[in-house]
Amino acid sequence: MHHSPLIGITGDSEPVPSSSGREVYSIKLSYAAAIEAAGGCPVFIPPLAENLSPIISDKIDALLISGGGDIEPAFYGEELKAALNPVSKERFIFEKALLKEIIGLKKPALGICYGMQFLNVFFGGSLYQDLPLQRQNKLDHKSGHEVEIYKESKLYYILKKESIAVNSTHHQGIKKLGEGIFKSAWSSDGLIEAIELETYPFLLGVQWHPERLSDEPSGALFKAFIEACR
Repeated sequence: MHHSPLIGITGDSEPVPSSSGREVYSIKLSYAAAIEAAGGCPVFIPPLAENLSPIISDKIDALLISGGGDIEPAFYGEELKAALNPVSKERFIFEKALLKEIIGLKKPALGICYGMQFLNVFFGGSLYQDLPLQRQNKLDHKSGHEVEIYKESKLYYILKKESIAVNSTHHQGIKKLGEGIFKSAWSSDGLIEAIELETYPFLLGVQWHPERLSDEPSGALFKAFIEACR
């Protein structure tokens, strides 16, 4: 019998009402449930000191960067243009150190929603700070829609479909692609919905939330992520 690969899932800390400072580690359980259903063993990783990233990346078999708030525009060299709800600096800085280690070890990485935007920024890409503000009269990305899948992508190889219906709850999106990153899915208004890293075994980001869907494509995506660890 295979051992279940250990999948590290990052999240953020958040303030507790009536207390000072960020005191609770928060992450939705649906990420762990999806990993477990696909045959992996999920472990939650809070934002930690950068120097712990080599220890963690050595222990886990793959990294899942979960959804969350926004990325501060300063991290991709822009001024603030919209009202944002950024993730903690601790989270962003720790994930950057962790992903760097994971890539050095050629281990699989999957980014979901914020996680996909994070992957793009990590490789030097930029974001639309607010889609309704910066791309008027486009698709509503706060509700479900179809995405088209690029036929030369790993995503297509995994899903064997040219388009799928996805859920959608984001107000930011990819503007400029990062170095070595290509788009593997997009919506009818041309917004990038999935990305991959060229010439890397498995580094994939999706803008939607497969962990909240119980359909076949979502299951296939998580299974492929777990299989990539073996």
